[in-house]
Formats: sequence, C-alpha cells, structure tokens
Amino acid sequence: MKESAASVEKHYSERPGLEAVLENLKRKGIDLEKVRAQDLYPYDQSHAGGIAATALLAQQAGIQPHCSVVDVGCGTGGAARYLHAEFSCQVVGIDLTLARLRAGMEFNRLIGATNEIHLLAAQGDALPLPSHFADVVWTQHVTMNLPDHSSFVRECARVLKPSGRLACHEWFLSRPGSARSPLPFPLPWAPNPSLNHAVSSEEFLEILREQNFRPAAEDVTAAMLAALGKDVRTLSSRGAPAERVAAGENLVRAAERFLTKDLVR
Repeated sequence: MKESAASVEKHYSERPGLEAVLENLKRKGIDLEKVRAQDLYPYDQSHAGGIAATALLAQQAGIQPHCSVVDVGCGTGGAARYLHAEFSCQVVGIDLTLARLRAGMEFNRLIGATNEIHLLAAQGDALPLPSHFADVVWTQHVTMNLPDHSSFVRECARVLKPSGRLACHEWFLSRPGSARSPLPFPLPWAPNPSLNHAVSSEEFLEILREQNFRPAAEDVTAAMLAALGKDVRTLSSRGAPAERVAAGENLVRAAERFLTKDLVR
C-alpha cells in the first residue's frame, strides 16, 4: 500500500502547479493581492468537466450553506475553494501529494480562506479525522487510484455524521471486470496499468450498499466527452508535455469504449 501511495504521489507531483497558475493570472491582469476563488476556477479544477462538473456534483449532493465537507483527493483544493466561496462550507482537504497541497495552501492564502479550508496530507483509507465529523465526504477522480475501495468507503462512513452523504464524481469501467488491461495508457490518473484501480460502477455501488449507503447514480459520460476534447485541444495548443496530451487523448478513447462516469450521491 505504501509503495502504491508513493507512486501516486510521484505521478501527481509532476503536474503543473503554483507558478504556472500565478503566471496565467498575471497575464489576465489580475492583482495577486485581490484574487477571488472564481479567478482560479479555470486552473484549479483538475478533473474532466472542470468547474461545471464541480457545480453539478454540489447540486446533486445537496450541498447546504455552512456544512462541513471532507474533500478526499483534493489536489490543490479547487473544489474546496468552490464549496467555501459558493456555500460558505468549512472544508478539510485530504491528499497524498505534498507539492499540490503546498500550492493549494498558497491559493487559499491568496483568496483569504486559510481559516476555512484546511489541507492535510493523508491516504483516503486512513483519514486523520474523528468519527462523525463531516456532513459530506466529497471525491472527484479519486477511486481509480485506490487499490482497496472497501476500506476507503468504510473510512468515509466512519467520518460522516449519521445524516451525512458521500458525493463521488468518478471514472468507472462500463461493466464488472471489463477492459482493465485493454485500457489505453497513459491515462491522466495512471501512466501505466499498475496505478489503475478503476472498477465498474456496479461494483462500487455494491460496496456502498455493504456500508449501509443508499446510493443513487447518474451516468454523465456523454456530457463529459465534449469537455474532454476541449481540454485536450487546450493542452496541445499550450505546448503541454506530449505524455500529458496523450493521456487526455487516451481518456477520450477510453470514455467512448470502456468507461462510464457516474455521479454517485
């Protein structure tokens, strides 16, 4: 497990970070002393569908003002800042990647939210939080890197209040056991098959039921494909590394053939 976690951290540490975002803000003429959460949305939503997907998940999850949220796999904290800016949520973000957490802390400082958003380094199946802590546990593009989905869901259930909800926006295989090896690599979450732990939506929903969740799911793959294509074209036009462009192109092909993207709530 530790070896897998280290590989995941290394993979995500190679992503563009703080400096690139700050340079883009400057080019737009944004005063770095007056940055709003909304100014960061084009850069800090590191998942397919961007800010639109984040807003949709918040709607589907029934996010309420001032609720407490644990964002597992928070990256640089884009969703956490959205939930704070739009709903005044208190958010704890959890991620393995120290470089992304450091960038997220700086972004939080820029928007003046260091007291409302706390970012911690930890694994998704060992959350450093007390039981019955949160109203919502939130994930976007996390489960594909988790070897043990049952332990992860069990830990989410532990930190949730009895009335709490788990909101997930994830890539799943289109059917149980399908196409793990035929998936084209690299993918955005896995440069090779060793980091890919995607399961089918049916498998994940069953794990949720075993932990006494009552899940509902919506397949939004079709809606994501246009956004994915646009993302890939943008990466290419900006001269992104060839492997990152290839990962985006492979994800488009995989979404068309092997994958389904569900909003589970």
